Amino acid sequence: MMAQAEIEDGARLFFRNPAANTWGILNVREPFLKDYPDVVRRVLATYEEARKYSLANYDELRKTFVGVTKLPEAVADKQLKERTDLTYSRIGAPQRESILAAGLALQQAGVIDAKVDVKATLDALIDDQVPLPTN
Repeated sequence: MMAQAEIEDGARLFFRNPAANTWGILNVREPFLKDYPDVVRRVLATYEEARKYSLANYDELRKTFVGVTKLPEAVADKQLKERTDLTYSRIGAPQRESILAAGLALQQAGVIDAKVDVKATLDALIDDQVPLPTN
């Protein structure tokens, strides 16, 4: 919506910090992972295949994005080139840092109880033990 407002309405963002992104991360409940590990692996493998394909086939990615969203190509380009980073396949340090910062901000705002150890909770919730295929 920000990209659309910039392109179509001439909106100017007064603050933009891509490092503050909390990323697009897949989540799964532990009982589901325990009961259906092959399904989780299949979903991760499918996402990984799509990520790699998207990086290698920008024009097709944009065409699909435009077709699904019905947004103009200029908006799609701004979103895909400036705001969508597909280079990461795993949760790494940048993702952990931004999620931790978001959690701490929510705690300071009173959304998360002050007694919660946000870092320990984050460490407990992020589990990258489900291996991605290497092909």
